[in-house]
Amino acid sequence: MTFNAQSIIASLNKSGVAKASHFEVQITGVGATDLERDMMFRCDSAELPGRTITSAEHRIYGPIQKIPYGSLTGDSNLTFLLSEDLREKEYFDQWQSKIAGVNTFGQGRSKYNVDYYDTITGQIIIRQYGEAGQLSSIHTLLEAYPLSIGPVAMAWGDDTIAKLTITFAFKDYKVVYNRSNQPGLGQSFGFSFGPGGFAASARNQVGNLAIDSALGAVGQVNTPFGAIRL
Repeated sequence: MTFNAQSIIASLNKSGVAKASHFEVQITGVGATDLERDMMFRCDSAELPGRTITSAEHRIYGPIQKIPYGSLTGDSNLTFLLSEDLREKEYFDQWQSKIAGVNTFGQGRSKYNVDYYDTITGQIIIRQYGEAGQLSSIHTLLEAYPLSIGPVAMAWGDDTIAKLTITFAFKDYKVVYNRSNQPGLGQSFGFSFGPGGFAASARNQVGNLAIDSALGAVGQVNTPFGAIRL
């Protein structure tokens, strides 16, 4: 294939470009569900999760090789626009207080005991949209919790909106991509959201896939080779 400007334009026209501003975040934690819904509209910035392959150096003869033996997920940062009464900060303060008993609110739990892991983790769903508003991908952070609450700067000479950055740790993540608007890739995918939660269907080379689960719940993929639990 000849490399020229027309080839670049054709490639961009075929699959478009992702816009960093086209996203929303849904948090399911250990706090108030009403506030969690409101925070979907206050997440100013987010990071899609990343992963690093862990490796060990190995050499018998010749160059040193890096042999993979596992993987490691990095932390993810979310930034929120704060309400006048700082209810978003209060939400995460209460979450951390439940995790480590930091006694932020002076409620008598001053022994700094760490709570059970299964009771302090939640789930974060980051939905990314295309230029036309179509759902392009869903990234779900599993067993997430607020590892760090960033400071909020206050200054008499600053009249801008106060923001809060939260660093989340999480065990792992899963992702679903929608390629239905990209021709020639040999597969298709469809999403829908309703009262029952999230539903999706797909067609690719190995057959039809169907996913149907409530948001925040574990789902199942039915394939010609049997059921796969997500």
